[in-house]
Amino acid sequence: MGNKKLPPLSVEVAKVKPLLFGDAYESRMILDHVITGRDNVIQINHGTVKAGFALDGATHEEDEIYYILSGHGKLRLDDQIIDVTANQVVFIPGGVFHALDNRESDEDLCILTFWRDWRFNDAYEERLRQWGKSFKTVDEP
Repeated sequence: MGNKKLPPLSVEVAKVKPLLFGDAYESRMILDHVITGRDNVIQINHGTVKAGFALDGATHEEDEIYYILSGHGKLRLDDQIIDVTANQVVFIPGGVFHALDNRESDEDLCILTFWRDWRFNDAYEERLRQWGKSFKTVDEP
């Protein structure tokens, strides 16, 4: 998986199987090194925090970027809580605790998360554990 020339790629998000985290969150891997066939590609995940739910949160060693697609909620960044809404980008430096809270909304909060490398995403590891691979379509068992 070097830097050979690859064909362009289009991924239809609705056809990507979500990894479910209870009733609160679903995660769709929409771009990674497996899908593209190239190492060192930015990993992109489509996440949905369901209305009325909050996530426990985490701290990672690596930077993460959120792009809020739709909805609104709250994002805890260490001891600070900020409002997030559609068309907002949030840079989360490595070492900063972060947690999304959508309990006050009746609308799902949809985000894209961007990682420099697939090895830094816990949901990626969970996909491998449950499915044996990082990417599935809704048509796969």
